[in-house]
Amino acid sequence: MAFHQNSVKSFTLNGVVQDNATNEFVPVALHRMTAPLDLVHSHYHPRPNPSFASLLLESVPERPPSLLPPPGEAYLRARLGEFIGDGHSSVVFGLEDIQLDGSSPDQQSVPRLVVKIARSNRLAALAREAWFYDEMECLQGSTIARCYGWFEVELAPNQSVPAWREHPAEDPDEYDAALDCDQVVHPDQLKRTARRDLLSVLVLERLGERLQPGPHPDAVKNDIISLYEDISHLGISASKDIRRQNILEAPHDEPRLPSLPSPFTKCTHSWRVVDFELGFKANYTPLQFKMSYDDFADQMFEDIEQEAFADNGPFPDVDGFSDSEYETT
Repeated sequence: MAFHQNSVKSFTLNGVVQDNATNEFVPVALHRMTAPLDLVHSHYHPRPNPSFASLLLESVPERPPSLLPPPGEAYLRARLGEFIGDGHSSVVFGLEDIQLDGSSPDQQSVPRLVVKIARSNRLAALAREAWFYDEMECLQGSTIARCYGWFEVELAPNQSVPAWREHPAEDPDEYDAALDCDQVVHPDQLKRTARRDLLSVLVLERLGERLQPGPHPDAVKNDIISLYEDISHLGISASKDIRRQNILEAPHDEPRLPSLPSPFTKCTHSWRVVDFELGFKANYTPLQFKMSYDDFADQMFEDIEQEAFADNGPFPDVDGFSDSEYETT
């Protein structure tokens, strides 16, 4: 069967939920969620006069129509694999022993996958991120990871998620800062902030390594900045989260799907952007967005050069690096 981003209706995950009475892991069946179209409130700024035409659009860009087939009825089954990383809102693991409709999937159509597990007090943040993956469907596989769905299950009173306590957040306060990104908070989001009994996850294509500290040639810098240019064409900003930890290499380990050219720049990128919980959508033009992401990206590249210098001492000038190591197409 063809495996599209909307093929899976339910997802059984092993190795994540524990029965507190027996300390045994129990499989849980998560069901696909759909983020309401109005979950994220768009920012509209009126144009006071025609001179603002280069900075502000007359309206917020509409979501491009989906090019996916009708939603599928497939079920995915997998086991929690290796720990990959965590942040203030989620914990990420690889998925192993993947089965699709009860059998091993065709490796030509199903890539390596990860599961992004929301922390118990960051459910609203994951819901926002799910909304942005839907909003940026046309960039999946080129600029951002392919997202195979947002899934949830309500935990029983005698169940717990060890990953939450084994990988605690550095800032474990109760408040979900993602709510500050919306001038009007959706009622569903307010309800989610009061829940602590939901296992909420995103299933994503597994990407490569994070952007490493150190000097990088202009080809790499330009390719990464071009990612944010792609996103800005949809009226979306991800500038608040421009950090090297959120920039990963395109997939290169098998099984994997081919990288797609950007629908806007026609470039085939060597990198991907992740983490959109702090994103926002507005009626800014790409030029206005560029003023923001250029500054944040320049600061990031400066920081990671200083980080490498602090860790390793003096390093060779960037021209000493082989361009072939960083070649983009």
